[in-house]
Amino acid sequence: MKPRVVALHGFLGRGRDWDAVRAASSADLEWICPDLFAPGAPAIGEAPAFEAKAWLAGYSFGGRLALRWLMCEPQRWHGALLLSVNPGNFQTDEEREERRKSDDAWAAAFRSESWEKLMARWNAQQVFDGSGVLPRQERDFDRAKLAGALDRFSVAEEFTDTARLEGDFVWMAGGTDTKFRRLLEEMRVGGFPGSFFAVPRAGHRLLIDAPAAIAAAVDRLTA
Repeated sequence: MKPRVVALHGFLGRGRDWDAVRAASSADLEWICPDLFAPGAPAIGEAPAFEAKAWLAGYSFGGRLALRWLMCEPQRWHGALLLSVNPGNFQTDEEREERRKSDDAWAAAFRSESWEKLMARWNAQQVFDGSGVLPRQERDFDRAKLAGALDRFSVAEEFTDTARLEGDFVWMAGGTDTKFRRLLEEMRVGGFPGSFFAVPRAGHRLLIDAPAAIAAAVDRLTA
């Protein structure tokens, strides 16, 4: 039986964001890459049902969702590849409050702001400096799902219980992504399980910036 990888895209992402990684992989894997925010997609939060154990891979928002699944049902997963992920553990109370306000404002914008203006503002955020941009068409997304994800899955509410993480883990951040490189080091020092890698010449959007490096990590993890 082929190893199965459930790959979760980031906020404002699509399942096919993993296509370049899949194309660069040399392993014989079964990939499940859901469109979390597509019109008609299932409610976000529930892991897909299947019998055998699987691997998880998650980028940014998808990585935080993967951490929730890993903590809730550790027996279902061999482990995970987690890219540009904030586990929530290293925030001050002030930072949590600031993030709640920011996510509330973005949620309101995703409910009502013109799509073109919204995309320009979203891609102009400092965290994406130095990364590529994938075009996003409004017809491919359910705005209510996007706004709801900001309400329900804010980083402000995240905390990862490392005692509930079972299996093999790889954590990666872009070498030019200052904030997430710092988080990577905080996780390593703070006792998170697994291996930690900064990808040279890559920013926050690792699926765009470094698909070959991500594919190599998937291949090693699932071998």
